[in-house]
Amino acid sequence: MLDREILRTDYGVSYGSVTLKSLQNDNVPELDLLVREAIQNSSDAALMEEGKSYAVNFQSGKFVPARFNSLLYGIEDILNGRYPDQEADYLEIRDTKTSGLTGSIRKAEIKKDDHGNFFKLIFDTGKRQIISNAGGNWGFGKSVYYRVGIGIVIFYSRIKVDESNYENRLIITLVEDESRVDQYGNDCTLLNAIEPLSAGKAWWGIRNGEDLLPLNDDEHINSVLDVFGIKPFKEKETGTSIVIPYIKIKELLDGIIPVEAEIREDVREHFVNNWASSVSSYLRLAIQKWYAPKIHNRELPVFCKNKWLLVSVDNVPISKQDMLPFFRLTQDLYTCALAKSYDHEYTSDEFDNITILPVNIRSYFESGMVSGYVAIARISQTELNGTENVLSPYDYIGKFEADGGLNEPIVMFARDPGMVIDYAITGAWVKNVPPPESPEDFLFAFYVPTTEKRIKSDLGVPEYAGKTLGEYLRDCEASDHMAWIDPVKMQIVQRIQRNTINAIIGHIKKSSIVNVDATASKLSNRLGKNLLPRIGYGKKKPSGGTGGGGGTGTKITNISFQITSQVIRGNEVEMDFILKMMHGKKNAAVSLMIASEAGWIDAKSWKDDIGTEFPVRVTNCFIDTVRTSVSDYPIEIKQNCDSDNVSVEAEEITVAIISENGDDIFTQIQISPHLINPEINGKIRIRAYDKKYQYTFRIE
Repeated sequence: MLDREILRTDYGVSYGSVTLKSLQNDNVPELDLLVREAIQNSSDAALMEEGKSYAVNFQSGKFVPARFNSLLYGIEDILNGRYPDQEADYLEIRDTKTSGLTGSIRKAEIKKDDHGNFFKLIFDTGKRQIISNAGGNWGFGKSVYYRVGIGIVIFYSRIKVDESNYENRLIITLVEDESRVDQYGNDCTLLNAIEPLSAGKAWWGIRNGEDLLPLNDDEHINSVLDVFGIKPFKEKETGTSIVIPYIKIKELLDGIIPVEAEIREDVREHFVNNWASSVSSYLRLAIQKWYAPKIHNRELPVFCKNKWLLVSVDNVPISKQDMLPFFRLTQDLYTCALAKSYDHEYTSDEFDNITILPVNIRSYFESGMVSGYVAIARISQTELNGTENVLSPYDYIGKFEADGGLNEPIVMFARDPGMVIDYAITGAWVKNVPPPESPEDFLFAFYVPTTEKRIKSDLGVPEYAGKTLGEYLRDCEASDHMAWIDPVKMQIVQRIQRNTINAIIGHIKKSSIVNVDATASKLSNRLGKNLLPRIGYGKKKPSGGTGGGGGTGTKITNISFQITSQVIRGNEVEMDFILKMMHGKKNAAVSLMIASEAGWIDAKSWKDDIGTEFPVRVTNCFIDTVRTSVSDYPIEIKQNCDSDNVSVEAEEITVAIISENGDDIFTQIQISPHLINPEINGKIRIRAYDKKYQYTFRIE
């Protein structure tokens, strides 16, 4: 039996009830919080160690309660009464290639500015992490260890003392709500019966004067580990094992899908059967959800000092290929953005449609404006998942309410440690970012800051003067690390959010341009080879029925414009098109634009800035048919607009060709259907008067 120390009510005491609530998050499943905290602690403990990776294993198992309870002097009988069965469940989280719980174990040896890993984890509450590039910060996250069970946790660690000596440490802790009562109002704490003034915290180890020290002899430690069938660290291995007995399996699993979640029954059944039928199965999902950027990501050491994560559940590793398709894409988005901040180019082997853009903010940094990079992927469901039988990405990130909706854009963000802070589908990270109009398509983005950027010293906020962006963002996180929130005097996060959105929207708008090269010889060479390259994302579905060869198109949020065939006659190009208007859109404008050194410009800007005649024009727009989702057959229109008949009106549609400069050069087609969500088929003919320019359509 071990010696014990019970914290009593006193001035300035940190109570167990406060510690349990300090994580500031009751909206995320406990197992998610556990995964986030445990791997983050391991990542921090690996920072100063040699090697390109670190390892974490989550191991579930059974133990005999009476054997364990006999170790806990004072509460043994209470535990035996509450847990009379022959077995109970435990969870072990073990990391290796980490430093272990280093630092002083005696109060007299503690340094004021750094209590050390052991003392901070075992005895402190809210003692901040001092390593600037660490994932942890506030010192409250560890409270989750006490929330997934009954409050008892065993901490076992092996550390390197010097070049030839190693030391083992083991201590048992208890944190509980000192005021907890049952449904009848009866006290149900473990400690109050033996210490009425308990503050809800206790420790079991070896008494030595004023100190309660951890066990450090191998024989004694092995006798505790043997209760759980856990092997000790060996030889030159260092790391930490956290053992949580009496885990509340039913409560943990019941808390995964919110009670009020609107989720289809077949989706619920698939999710539960595959990912929420056991603690181990859900851990495999939660690990991917929050640490996809680092799981087996061997690319990281190529361009930076970040380590990749070798993570296992029940000793079965999760490799990149074991990950769900969405989380493989998440990793590649993160790697692309992070690599760019290190002036390195990374190209995904699996996803070839990732765009990386800088996110600039003014006035805050000592040099340059680039705060970081956002990697963007517009991708179809088929491109993402292939033939794998998987659910929507929204289900895997816990946004069940978004499944079956408009496929809201998902914006992710993370610091260097590689834990996803959040998957935002609402709020400041995605405000005004339009969703794809097709239920088959997705828009994903991942922002990664350039953490070594330094904040100016002349901003009038001395507490942040000269700090790195990484340190600043770390300070902007609450104890659960699930958001970045600026302090009152600063707006760095707000500007990052706003300009990340601008970069994403700008990318979408740029992608809605259809290029037309006016040089006849080039047009001839490209005929049949995507003369107007596909704009948008996702592979074009095979056309049904009769239909021509591989068309191309453009997509924006509530309108789709597709070129299905082209014929070139000298300086003229005649194109068959399909225009779809969705989500109640009532008017469409198809405008010609020209490439210039300053970007694409329209006819009005050309006249204002250049002053010469716009070198391309619309000569004809012919509307063939219109149909809607409720019509069995297309409605024939057979109306033509040209210079002699610039506007035509039918019962179903009005079409006009427009001169944006008020002259006789028509550069825009305006289409106003009188039906809801129409599909319009027709032809456009354009003529180029100067072959040295490149032309494009803008669809609005």
